[in-house]
Amino acid sequence: MINHKIRIDNLDVIVVRGNDAENFLQGQITNDIKLLEKENKAIYAGYCSPKGRLIAFFLITKVWDNYFLFCPSSISDEISKKLSMFVLRSQVLIGKSELSYFSFYGGTKAEKEFKNIWGDVPFPTNIMETVQHPNEQNTTGLLSITKLPGENGRFLVLGEDETIEMLYDEIFRNTDSPDEKSWNASDIEAKIPNIFKETQDKFIPQSLNLDLIDAISFKKGCYTGQEIIARTHYLGKPKRRMFLGTISINKPPKVGDEIYVENEIIGQIVNFYEKDKEFYRILFEIRIEKANLDVMLRDIKIEIDK
Repeated sequence: MINHKIRIDNLDVIVVRGNDAENFLQGQITNDIKLLEKENKAIYAGYCSPKGRLIAFFLITKVWDNYFLFCPSSISDEISKKLSMFVLRSQVLIGKSELSYFSFYGGTKAEKEFKNIWGDVPFPTNIMETVQHPNEQNTTGLLSITKLPGENGRFLVLGEDETIEMLYDEIFRNTDSPDEKSWNASDIEAKIPNIFKETQDKFIPQSLNLDLIDAISFKKGCYTGQEIIARTHYLGKPKRRMFLGTISINKPPKVGDEIYVENEIIGQIVNFYEKDKEFYRILFEIRIEKANLDVMLRDIKIEIDK
């Protein structure tokens, strides 16, 4: 059988490994990488410029002594190179992961099929929990599964090409496989933000609610942008936040589109997906004081979720 890569479209994985990988990442990201020491969970984390503004947002899991940083394909090469600039003499290797990955949703036939194949290995039951296949590292069958936020939960499966291909074919043989839109939609509905080319260096972490999804540690040591992020936390409440809403519009929104109240720019689009024809669900960041007013995109009102 010829193996092929199974990937979630527009989602790349940067792999960080080496004896100094933990200390290196601890000095780069907003969250505490030591939470992954036991390789039994995943975290969200931001990666900031020295000015404390987000240039990337990651889902991070540690399995087989490697750190896997999931982020949009549009910025993965740039971010990988930027991280590599700070390795210096540390024993750290950074590159694109060669493993395959896919997702499925809780409460579906796909979950039932996966559990049948997974066998007696414990299945993740808590959000952000990671469970690994029991095989030793570097043997056929490397596999991990992580439970993420979403209605009924959703699961991210990561492993070697041959194993992933076998699982994928078995699980989705008699059911539809999830597509790129559904992955993005699940993030949006769970109020999980992302950073794309258009929005790099635009937001501080708190304005995209990273503190509300446990993606910032205020107890760890220094990291890039930490001073500004900590100042916002300890000296007062954030003036801007991210909201979820809906809009009916005949021209699709774009990431970075400006949002108005009475012709005043108050924020911009963070992410979106088309739920139905000309009906969009959007994540957007605005000034909190304006959230109770008529918030507009191209003269059309956004209905904000309560």
